[in-house]
Amino acid sequence: MSQATEDLILKVDSQLLQTDVEEMLNSEKELKEILLDIVTWIEYQSENDIFTSILLYNKKTNQLFIGAAPSLPDHYNTAVNGITAGPTAGSCGTAAFVRKQIIVDDIATDPLWKDYKSYALSEELRSCWSTPIFGANDQLLGTFAVYYNEPRKPTQNDLTLIDELVDVTASAIEARKNDYMKMVGL
Repeated sequence: MSQATEDLILKVDSQLLQTDVEEMLNSEKELKEILLDIVTWIEYQSENDIFTSILLYNKKTNQLFIGAAPSLPDHYNTAVNGITAGPTAGSCGTAAFVRKQIIVDDIATDPLWKDYKSYALSEELRSCWSTPIFGANDQLLGTFAVYYNEPRKPTQNDLTLIDELVDVTASAIEARKNDYMKMVGL
C-alpha cells in the first residue's frame, strides 16, 4: 500500500479551511453551523471514507457533548452525547481526561472502549483517533475525532493534518465563546 493510499486525510488543505473558517466568523454564523461546516468540509475533502466529530467539553460536569458529527449514525451520537471524560471512556472521553491524543487502531480489542465498543461496532466503526482541543490558557474545549470503518493507524501526514484541523477548530470555538457556553450548558 502506498503512502498516499495509507493517508486517511489526504487532500485536506488546512490553509484553505482556515480561510473558510475566517470567512464564516466574519459572516456571524453560529458556532454549531461552523463546526458542522468544518467536519463536512474535512470529510468531503478526504480521499478516503472517514467520519469525523467534534465534541464540546463542559468543565463543570466533566462531560462531552456533540458539537458536530453529521456522518456518524444517530444511534451512535445519542449513545456518546454527554459522555463523561474518564480513563476508559473510548477515544474522546479518554483524550479529554488525559489531555492528550488517543489513537485506537482497533476498537474491538482496545480496553479504552470496553464500555462503548458495542455502540461503535454495531455501526461498523473500527478505529478512532481523538485529539483534545485546547483554547486560551490551556483550557480544554473539546475533542476532534476521526473514525474509520476498519482497523487503522494514522500516518504521520494524518497526524500533522489533525493538529492543524484542531487549531482551526479551537480558533472557531474561541471566537464564538458565548455559543460554546450555551451548547455545553454553561
